[in-house]
Amino acid sequence: MILRKQVTADPPSNSKIDFGPPLEVRWVAVMFAVVAGGGATAILWGFLAPLFGWEGWPLSVRAALAVLPVSLLGWLIVAPWKLRPAIDWISIWLTGTVIRLLLTPIASLAIYSLAPCDARQFVAAVGACYFAAVLSEVGMIASGLKRSTGS
Repeated sequence: MILRKQVTADPPSNSKIDFGPPLEVRWVAVMFAVVAGGGATAILWGFLAPLFGWEGWPLSVRAALAVLPVSLLGWLIVAPWKLRPAIDWISIWLTGTVIRLLLTPIASLAIYSLAPCDARQFVAAVGACYFAAVLSEVGMIASGLKRSTGS
């Protein structure tokens, strides 16, 4: 005769994990930072690229059109107006970043197909705008986490 221990689905009451207080992200400020970071990079590209013999303004506008709407959409997907613990924000933000990382090349290809230009210059401009947008977003989220945890 085999004796089996009965397993219950309810965890013991003393095993609750505290994920900290809910983190309120200043999502309007983050969206503004994303647009400002990507837009400023596009403007700098428009001014500086002709100095190196590259295409300036048309290319920078196309790069901004490929990056900024996708960045804003990726940020809105995570529903930033909801209060969540900081641990949830990190994983949800990473999900939004992966979605942006997958959608940005698709948007870039669509814009490139509408008006072909030098592919290397276009990819460099899109990469610079994307990097600036993500960098400004990371800075805003890090300051929110720092403010939330008090460290």
